[in-house]
Amino acid sequence: MIMALLQLSSIQLDSWQIKMVIQLTPTRIKGSKYLLIPKDLAQLLEIDDGSVLNLTIEDTEKGQRLVYSIQQKSGNTVGD
Repeated sequence: MIMALLQLSSIQLDSWQIKMVIQLTPTRIKGSKYLLIPKDLAQLLEIDDGSVLNLTIEDTEKGQRLVYSIQQKSGNTVGD
């Protein structure tokens, strides 16, 4: 079983760390499965048509975990 989670990178503020995790349900389009990013979240993270998202698949004791990192056109990673 693959758990579909979009994990946002942590934000470090002095000694505080904020981690946001949302659960997404895959959408089926023509036999393929897609994870859609909600519009408000895409705006918050400044994801646009030129953004590149890198996917890492990690094996954990609970199953597989999908971790996305967000890259802008310039090649700078957001949130690392």
